[in-house]
Amino acid sequence: MDPEAIILSIEALKLCRETSISPSSALYFAAKKKRYTIRELRMARKILHIYSIYRSSASRYLEKLIADSMLDWLSKTILELISSCIIGGIDLGDITVLVSNLRQSMGKNWPEELEKHLGILRLIYLRPKVEVNYPKWFRRYLEKMMDKIEAEYYLDFQDRVNPPLYASLNTLKMDKEKILKLAEERNIVLKEDNRIPGIYLVETLNTKDLKGLMNQGLISIHDFSSYYAVKILKPKPNDVVLDVCSAPGTKTWLTALEMKNRGVIISIDSSWKRIRSQIKRMDFLNVKIDEAIQADATKSLPIRLEADKVIVDPPCSSTGLIWREPFYRWIIKPRHIRMFSNLQLKILQNSSRQVKQGGYLVYSTCSITVEENEHVVEDFLRINSNFKLVEPSLMIGSSGLRGLVEARRLYPHTDMCNGFFIALLMRRY
Repeated sequence: MDPEAIILSIEALKLCRETSISPSSALYFAAKKKRYTIRELRMARKILHIYSIYRSSASRYLEKLIADSMLDWLSKTILELISSCIIGGIDLGDITVLVSNLRQSMGKNWPEELEKHLGILRLIYLRPKVEVNYPKWFRRYLEKMMDKIEAEYYLDFQDRVNPPLYASLNTLKMDKEKILKLAEERNIVLKEDNRIPGIYLVETLNTKDLKGLMNQGLISIHDFSSYYAVKILKPKPNDVVLDVCSAPGTKTWLTALEMKNRGVIISIDSSWKRIRSQIKRMDFLNVKIDEAIQADATKSLPIRLEADKVIVDPPCSSTGLIWREPFYRWIIKPRHIRMFSNLQLKILQNSSRQVKQGGYLVYSTCSITVEENEHVVEDFLRINSNFKLVEPSLMIGSSGLRGLVEARRLYPHTDMCNGFFIALLMRRY
């Protein structure tokens, strides 16, 4: 293995430590400081992904093998990175050669304290099978929500299988047939998902040409779950649609596609920075019908609408994103779930006042917890008898829990997408 990939991974983790940003964001900033090759960047991304999954197991092994636990941060990080790669099945080649190359590349930054502990890396190869690396509370939560066997399969699946790449074609800029022809000419393999027309599995290693189409705004990458949420709502041309907590604008753009750029979309987010970014993105994607507003949806909204359709995708614990962002498993705590569920009910309540009689509202989260999903919907319906939960015309995934069979749940191990919850509500009067 190229030692530069490990050095880049270390620099990214150093930024995480200093700024509290995610490893993927830190990798982007770390890579800008020095000219790394595409190969080194890809390998560093893979190393950090594996590290996020197996860091806990690596740390446990090291604690057992190293009597003196007072290692400095750099020494401990190097050991954890290499140990995680071994546990995660990355081929590092000869460890002695790797360490020698790493020592040479780091020069005076190489921690001398590490020398006496390098022999334990060979012992990691002889380890017994490691159990899935998740916090105990999350494992227990899943076992209670599902059953033990399915929960174990779910967790193992997330660590064993890579997430697929989904994309939609931007027909607001070019006809579908022309985009598909361009993709074919550039050897970009797009396979339409047979569950819903209009969303494609990207089956190509030609990332350079794929990025070229993305940079032209002709293809946009997003998860299957976001597309499904918009399809359930069924926005159509000339509708008035409210998109709450809209940034970065993926659902806004997908809604504009369904509306063929005819009608009105009011998108709301609490952050000026995210709103400005969304406005720029919508302009790039040729969305002509979006009007962005900065507002805090936990309070009464500064507008009065009779919206045909409303999208509510509030902030959540992101427990459904662990498959794509494995580092989240160590960040999310039970208290976050309780905090977000309170915010979500406020946002749903305030947004519902903008729905016209006979109109529809989609409530969705990228969380799999009951507190942020079924509980929020139950509490909302208890205080809003003018709304009812309805069955979507497009039934994908599993039924909601607690008897909410009309709601939909998506899981990585069964639906090959982010963990997701969707409820379609109709205003009766």
